[in-house]
Amino acid sequence: MNVAALFIWMETTKKMDYLRKHIKRVTLIMLLFTYIYCYSSSAQNASGVADIQFNQSIGLINIPTANLLKHGQLRMSLSAGIISLGLFNYFEMGLLAFNSNNKFYWGNRLEMKLIDEEGVVPALAVGGESATENPHLMEAPYINSSYVVASKDIGMFGVAHVGIGNGRFVGSGEASSKLNGLFCGIEKTFFEDGSNPLTVKLEEDGKDINFGIIIKLLPGFYMTLTAAKLDNVIYGHPAPDNQAEYFLGFNAEGVLTPLKPGEKKP
Repeated sequence: MNVAALFIWMETTKKMDYLRKHIKRVTLIMLLFTYIYCYSSSAQNASGVADIQFNQSIGLINIPTANLLKHGQLRMSLSAGIISLGLFNYFEMGLLAFNSNNKFYWGNRLEMKLIDEEGVVPALAVGGESATENPHLMEAPYINSSYVVASKDIGMFGVAHVGIGNGRFVGSGEASSKLNGLFCGIEKTFFEDGSNPLTVKLEEDGKDINFGIIIKLLPGFYMTLTAAKLDNVIYGHPAPDNQAEYFLGFNAEGVLTPLKPGEKKP
């Protein structure tokens, strides 16, 4: 009798654990769509306006990823006024000050991880960005963008990212307009065991094809090389839109919180 009762209790516990896990995922998905709906309701189409950055200090090159900064990890661009901070391993927030199309923008961003990568399940995150030319003027237009992005380690090929968003992720060109905000990218790191690892990146940011390289020069100090808007050359767009853009940048990162005994620096 005691054995039967124990068996029933164990089976009931397993079902309750499964139910709790199921409810958690359903709740996260509901929050995800609520977030996207609320943020998108005020979003403007930023096609051709205000690319956040090409210095590779946020996400891949110009697209976000679901691989957020660790808790207390701080990353900043030394070639643009962009700074990001990881919180609790599930949030990443940042301040933006950048030049785009000969205009200067101020802004902020927030990203939240919903699901960690586990097995065949990719990491999943949602985020939003807002930027304006003049934050002191109430009537100044804000360029809002929101997105959902998934990231997955695909072994020897590197890490793949795919997502969808609005605002700056929606292009107005003949090819990019068909993507409807879909973006994707891939990155591969070489010489990981050495003191100067090198990461190669390629992405389609919803509007343009971009290629980037990031090289670790010193602990916490990186150099970035970016060739952006390569589709202008690949598809032979007519002048003056047939030119790629090239960027050289430097990023720095560190950890604000003290490490626990035995914990390694991210």
